[in-house]
Amino acid sequence: MKKRLFASLLTAAMLVGTLTACGSEPAPAASSDPDAQSGAAPAENTPSAEGKVKIGFSLKTVNNPFVVSVKNGAAKAAEEFGAEIIITDAQLDSQKQMTDVESFMQQKVDAILIDALDSTALLPTVQDANDQGFKILTEDSRITGAEDIVLSHVGIDNEKSGERIAQYLVDEMKKQGKKNIIIFEGLPGAEATTQRAKGFHTVLDNNSDVNILFAKNVGDKREEGLQNMDDMLQKFDNIDAVICCNDELALGAISSIEGAGREGILVTGFDGNSDGLQAVKDGRMLATIDHAPYTMGYIAVETCIKAAKGESVDKATVFDVELVDSSNVDEIIAKHANE
Repeated sequence: MKKRLFASLLTAAMLVGTLTACGSEPAPAASSDPDAQSGAAPAENTPSAEGKVKIGFSLKTVNNPFVVSVKNGAAKAAEEFGAEIIITDAQLDSQKQMTDVESFMQQKVDAILIDALDSTALLPTVQDANDQGFKILTEDSRITGAEDIVLSHVGIDNEKSGERIAQYLVDEMKKQGKKNIIIFEGLPGAEATTQRAKGFHTVLDNNSDVNILFAKNVGDKREEGLQNMDDMLQKFDNIDAVICCNDELALGAISSIEGAGREGILVTGFDGNSDGLQAVKDGRMLATIDHAPYTMGYIAVETCIKAAKGESVDKATVFDVELVDSSNVDEIIAKHANE
């Protein structure tokens, strides 16, 4: 009971706002998400007679510390609310993710939660699931064209968060008289990283304070950040800063920079995974965004359970984020210590 009370308090503290679909529960402050409209779960596919909810959760990968935290939060919510959860790893393969979702349908789960690898490729699969009466929810990345199908989305405003850290980096570059920047965008097709990159470009494109040397989708793994940064260091001798779509890319870039003995290059990440936060604390990374993955996974599954039981759910749950730099990194690390 104490754990559930803590989870409820954590939920309330983390939300920027949501809009309630229906029912008598009071809603937090209104979401800034323009798509946050009412969405009630359909009546089909309710829990089994014994009342235990079965959730299928399709992750794009588990080979990433951020996603591992999401997975852990999801598993904790399932445990505390007495639900069964089946978690699959798409291994960064869109076809496998489609197969995983189809497998959930064969297993007659009560709700399907998706962290979409490719925001367009999954549309036919979720349309089929919806036609069969399955309740569909998304986490972190939305599915393009499925706005009327998806009952609820749990995540952050990736575009605005991208703008926020890009502006922070520009301000710091100006203070230090730096101008030349590299942009490492994330996985092509993934809505979350696409929106982050859009936020970066909103601030950086046509900005007289910076000069973009290079911008490209380079993946999301640490080794991809290292390999691409190796190439950049060979190609350019005037790099002042690197902005990355996730912490893993940033950590790889930092390893490359340190290995080459290059100094004074500012690097930012995104996600706030444990290694990224430690890099900020150690002064190796300038800043990152605390995406609160554990809490996001927890609340996504909690929302799935409500939908599966036919309760009202919010069309969009949008979290606030914190920009993490040397001034607050110890506080953020302490906040996530028990996750």
